[in-house]
Amino acid sequence: MPGVYCDSVYYLQSRGYKLGKSIGEGSYCKVKTATKTYSNGVTKKIACKMIDKRKASNEFVNKFLPRELSIVKNIKHPNIVSVSDIIDSHDYVYLFMDICEKGDLLDYIRNKGALSEAKAKVFFRQIVSAIYYLHTLDISHRDLKCENILLASKDCVKLGDFGFARCCRDAGTQRRILSETFCGSAAYAAPEILKGTPYNPKMYDVWSLGCILFIMLTGAMPFDDSNIQEMLKVQTGKILPFPPKYSISKSAKDLIMHMLEPDITKRATISQISQSNWLKEIPKPEHFHFDFILSQYRSCPKRS
Repeated sequence: MPGVYCDSVYYLQSRGYKLGKSIGEGSYCKVKTATKTYSNGVTKKIACKMIDKRKASNEFVNKFLPRELSIVKNIKHPNIVSVSDIIDSHDYVYLFMDICEKGDLLDYIRNKGALSEAKAKVFFRQIVSAIYYLHTLDISHRDLKCENILLASKDCVKLGDFGFARCCRDAGTQRRILSETFCGSAAYAAPEILKGTPYNPKMYDVWSLGCILFIMLTGAMPFDDSNIQEMLKVQTGKILPFPPKYSISKSAKDLIMHMLEPDITKRATISQISQSNWLKEIPKPEHFHFDFILSQYRSCPKRS
């Protein structure tokens, strides 16, 4: 079906878009660099996520994709990848968005190793701010992992990939909605997800945040997902040894354990995370600008 794609490319060009090289690829989507040329002649470099509906499952096309498009059109936050335009053709959906050329958080940690608490705090505060914003809108991401946290600059991260995101409240009844679909990656999955029971999607996000912070500070995964049953035992038994070679503060460990609490009635909420002792501690300046750190501290959500 190359003709269909070519027709789409010509249409994109008529809208001022020009696609470049591929910078990421999945089973049914590609991410390419792109440019948008405006009527005044100004050209902006952006990214384009191309979703091939022919390769995706019917469930994705009819259930998850409409949710993603509905959500990304209506959210705006400095630490969330902003989608500026959506073009839905017969076979492809094109999402034009911010470009984050410095890679993702997982690659950053693989290249640099475990982060200092000061650096981790700068990144994590921004991630928490983005999730706080989403949860305030009753939206859950449901696929939080280091690969979906993108570096826009040296000290700025943005949350991307809303393919599994959903609203958590019924628009008509205003009642909270529990999820039943297994979403995201097993390594970041909360015990209630692995058990296959209906779950509160916001609390799933919180568990994944705990995994992310553990990875930031240790350079390792908190749980081994090669054996799900054993992983579940470790999770519910609260068996989480911190590597002794890293000097991790008590406040950081306490926050991680509060997020990785198997009992959801005791697990931290995003509001509690944003007000945690660890995040409220202003880090000492290291190799990055203290003014930036202070601005992030001041922008951290406050309890209403």
